Amino acid sequence: MKKLLILSLCLSLGACSTLAPIIGLATTNVTPTDVFIASNAFDAIEAGGTAFLTYCHANKDIPAICSTTNRRNVIQYGRAGRAARNQAETYVQTSTSIPAAVYNAMVTATANLKTTPATDYIGK
Repeated sequence: MKKLLILSLCLSLGACSTLAPIIGLATTNVTPTDVFIASNAFDAIEAGGTAFLTYCHANKDIPAICSTTNRRNVIQYGRAGRAARNQAETYVQTSTSIPAAVYNAMVTATANLKTTPATDYIGK
């Protein structure tokens, strides 16, 4: 079961790199479809970040990967992305367009999470 979870996580994170050319920063309002794509990409990479933090919590003796800086970055980018995703979901429910600033915050959080070791984490 654990290997299946790890495999699905790896596939989902790999999908983020495939979506990278599709997801770019917007200069005007974006459609709900664009937000759904960006939201799904963020959800996938956030799951990897959560698994990474769980691993680091259980294995504090691995300082290189689980450094305080790496953990803080994953937490910071995850919170920023969740806040933007939640705000975007509110706009999707009440409007036909989403402000570029909200969309860009979510895309930026996804890109920032991709720079952390959480995206390379495959589980132990």
